Amino acid sequence: MSPSPEFQSSIDESVSTWLERGDELFQLQRYREAIAAYDKAIEFQSTYTAWFKRGIACENLQRFEEALECYNTVVELQPDDYLAWFKRGAVLENLNQPKEALVCYRRVIELQPENYWAWYDTGKVLETLKRYEEAVEAFDRAVQLKPSFQLAVESRRRILSQIQQVDSLYDLPPDDLEDCEETVSGDEASTWLMRGMAFEGQTQFGAALDAYNQAVDLQPNDHLAWFKRATVLQNLRRFEDAIAAYDKVIELQPENYWGWHDRGKTLEAIEQYEEALLSYIRAIQIRADWQAAIEGRQRVLAKLNSGAHPQKQSTPADHYGAWFQKGQVLEKLQHHAGATIAANQSVKLNPSDPEVLRWRGNVLYTLARYEEAIAFYDKAIQLQPENANLWCCSASSLIKLRRFREAIACFDKALELQPNHHGAWYWRGRVMAELKRDRDALYSYDQALKYNPNFQPAIRDRAKLQND
Repeated sequence: MSPSPEFQSSIDESVSTWLERGDELFQLQRYREAIAAYDKAIEFQSTYTAWFKRGIACENLQRFEEALECYNTVVELQPDDYLAWFKRGAVLENLNQPKEALVCYRRVIELQPENYWAWYDTGKVLETLKRYEEAVEAFDRAVQLKPSFQLAVESRRRILSQIQQVDSLYDLPPDDLEDCEETVSGDEASTWLMRGMAFEGQTQFGAALDAYNQAVDLQPNDHLAWFKRATVLQNLRRFEDAIAAYDKVIELQPENYWGWHDRGKTLEAIEQYEEALLSYIRAIQIRADWQAAIEGRQRVLAKLNSGAHPQKQSTPADHYGAWFQKGQVLEKLQHHAGATIAANQSVKLNPSDPEVLRWRGNVLYTLARYEEAIAFYDKAIQLQPENANLWCCSASSLIKLRRFREAIACFDKALELQPNHHGAWYWRGRVMAELKRDRDALYSYDQALKYNPNFQPAIRDRAKLQND
C-alpha cells in the first residue's frame, strides 16, 4: 500500500532537508559529517541522489569500497545514469580492478557514444591490461572527438612508440603538411578535416579555416568539422561567425556540452553575458561536474551582478523585454540566481508593468522570500486590481507565512473577480481545512469541482476531509 500524499510529502521534505545539510557540510569539506547527513536522508527514502552524493563524499575520504557500494546502488536505481557509471569505473580503478572498470566505461560509451573522456578512460584501462592496439583505437576515438585533448594525444603517441607503429592522423608535425597537401582529394571531407587540424596545430588559422570550410561543404552534418571551424573562427576573433558555427554543432548534437561551453565562452568574449550564462547553464545541465562550465557561469554571474554588461543602443522597453525573456528561460532551467538578476533588471527598467512585477514576485516565492514576494504582488495589484491571478499569487505567499485569514481575503477577492476560478476555490478550501472550518472547506472544494469536475486535488482533499 502506497503512503498517503501527506505522509509522502513529509518524507520528501525530510529527505530534502538532510540532503541540503549534507551538501552544506560537503562544501565545507566535512565529509564524514556529510556522509552522516546523507545516511539520514537514505533512512527516510533510498534515493539515487542521496546514494550518489554519499559515494562522492566517500571517494573524497578515499573510502573506495564504501564508494563502490554507493555507486552500485545508484546504477541499480538508475541504470542509465552515465555519470554514476563513470564514478563507479574510477573507484574500481582505484581498487585495482581494471577489468570491472572497463565494463563501466564501456557502459558510459553506450549511453554517450561521443563522450571523449569515456573513450580516454577506456584506453587507459586497456593500456593497464596490456591490450595496446585496443587502447590505441580508444585514444584515437577520444582525439577524433576532441582533437586538442592532449592527454589522449600523448597517451596514443606513447603506446604507438611502444608497439613501434607510426600514425599521426590527428597530430601532424610541420614536415607532414606537404604530404597532407598531396593526399587531399576534393571529395573526401575527412582529409580536409585532417588538413585543417594540421594547419590549426601550427596556428595557421587562415589556412585551417579554408580546409574546414571545404570539410563542411562536403559533409555538412559533420559536427566535428563545424566545431573545429568555430574554434578557428574564435582564434581569428570572428566571434559572430564562431557563434553561428557553434549553433550548428548544437543543432547537430543538442547534448554536446563542449559546444554549449565554447559557445558561452565566445559570447562572454563579446560581453553578451546573458546569452553566455544560458549556454554555460546548458553545459552544466548536460555534465553537472564540469568545472570549466561551472567557472564560466560564476564569471558571467559576477559580471552581471556588478553591472558589467555593455550598454546597448536600445530603448528601455526593448531592453527590459530582453531581460524578461532571458529570465523566463532561466526560471524554466531552475537557475534561480540568474532568474533573480534578470527579474531585478526587468523591474528596474519597467517598474510599471504588472506582469513583470508578478514574475519578480514569483522568483522571490521560489526562493522562499515570501514577504518580499508579497510586496511585489501588492505593487502589481495596485496597477491591475482586476487581475484575479495576482490576488491568488499574494494568497500563496500568505499561506507560506501561515497568515491564513489574509490569504482567505485574497482568495475571496479573486473569486469576486472570477467566480469560476477553480484553483482559487480549491486553495481557499485548503486554508479553511487548516483553520478547522470543515464546512467552509467542503463548500470550497464543491465549488472547485463544480467548475472543474476532474480536478484531482479537490477530489482527493474533499474525500480525505469527509473520511476524517
